[in-house]
Amino acid sequence: MSTNVESWADVASMGAIYPFPGIEWVLAIVGVVIWLAWHAWQIKSENAEYDAALRHYNEVGLEAALDHRGRHDAMVD
Repeated sequence: MSTNVESWADVASMGAIYPFPGIEWVLAIVGVVIWLAWHAWQIKSENAEYDAALRHYNEVGLEAALDHRGRHDAMVD
């Protein structure tokens, strides 16, 4: 693979020599959208886990769900 550049003397007039020049902003926007979507999914997932734990605590009572060290019953050895 070659860049077809014979001389590097006048670099300022050459322009971009990498593939897909000009799409940096598009890729940055896509990256931010994916990042925000991941955060939304993570918040939804953590809220579902929190709601399940809260339902469990309400069903069995907080004292029964936690042992004397304050650990969750799923963490007990």
